[in-house]
Amino acid sequence: MQIFRLFFSFFLFFALVSCEKELASDQQSVNNSEELTDDIKKSALTVAEAMNVEPGYWITVKGYIVAAAESSIKNADFRAPFAGKTAILLADEPADGSDDQYFDDLMPISLSDATKGISASFNLQENATRWNNFVYIHGIRKQYMSAPGIKEVKNIWIGDPDEQPDPTVVPDDNGNDNPDDPDNPVIDDGDDSDALTIAEAIDALWDQKIWVKGYIVGTTRVNLANTKFDGILENFTAIVLADEPGTTQKELLFPVGLETEDRQKLAQYGDNLINMKVKVLGMKGQKGYMGQAGFKTAGAVIIIE
Repeated sequence: MQIFRLFFSFFLFFALVSCEKELASDQQSVNNSEELTDDIKKSALTVAEAMNVEPGYWITVKGYIVAAAESSIKNADFRAPFAGKTAILLADEPADGSDDQYFDDLMPISLSDATKGISASFNLQENATRWNNFVYIHGIRKQYMSAPGIKEVKNIWIGDPDEQPDPTVVPDDNGNDNPDDPDNPVIDDGDDSDALTIAEAIDALWDQKIWVKGYIVGTTRVNLANTKFDGILENFTAIVLADEPGTTQKELLFPVGLETEDRQKLAQYGDNLINMKVKVLGMKGQKGYMGQAGFKTAGAVIIIE
């Protein structure tokens, strides 16, 4: 029995040492499924470029982590000790720690919905040494903190701003690192031909991310029973789409839940929102939404002029 205990102790010791070495060697990426490659570097967008990308697309952006934030950019913390675990702010130039430095563009990066482990490794409140790190971040371009931002971060790589990628590597178009992946559509050019009609979306297979196009025929919250078809409902949480303006038949409707930023953007149109044509990205899940086919949460909402 003593021999067995001694053997088990040695086994446990070496297992722990092995784990520590594996974690310590992970210098360039945290919880990433791939290495920082020349292709990723060359396809990455600057902060200024990324801010001009339509919401809803997977992109890689590069820049400096210059501040921590919580809830709003207005309470951003640019100097240690940092306060705020849920977001970091990215800029095209490093911070100098002075009160008079002015940034033209700041991109908020959500850490609360990032791949497991990224928040714990990159929030400045607990990782002050990450301040001014030059990083590459892969996530979905969305409105966040009332500004162009990145949510659902999948990867963060620590890079070198002075290191030049291999010039022989040809990056994917539009800064998109995998345009053949259905989760990585190319940047929208205003054409809605890639979107399904509402009828097509209702008949489409479950568990897939799709674009749909249609008219906003009403707004609602909680369920379709309280849909308002002749104007916007106060404090609405979802829009209701159809292929034709004025449609009220339940089986022809497609409810779409909205994030706060999208809801606030659409609410500004008031009653003019009704019968406005939009293009929406979302996941058609098996459970549906409000008892039928729909998006529980829109990944992006684009108004079709």
